[in-house]
Amino acid sequence: MKAAKRLDPRRKINFQSESFSLSNAKTYLGRLVEKAGRGQTVCITRGTKRFLLQEVPPIDPVPVRPPGYFAESFTGAEIRELNLLAKASVVQPPAGLE
Repeated sequence: MKAAKRLDPRRKINFQSESFSLSNAKTYLGRLVEKAGRGQTVCITRGTKRFLLQEVPPIDPVPVRPPGYFAESFTGAEIRELNLLAKASVVQPPAGLE
């Protein structure tokens, strides 16, 4: 009786490559992220589409302005005028709805 040749389920993947299929990338995602973290190019393919895995630099936080930062930006008259315009621009609901 002839034994059927089967593929080794523990196939090795070549991590020196730059391109990986989606199924291999899912299996070895942690290793691919480490590779991308070292600055190496990692391309993941799914059919004819290609995706690039790369590290994103941290985003600088938006500075918090102290209270009163805009206090001297407007005069009292300008503030009153803007408040009147803001009140006039609000659409009032019909009186019968609640």
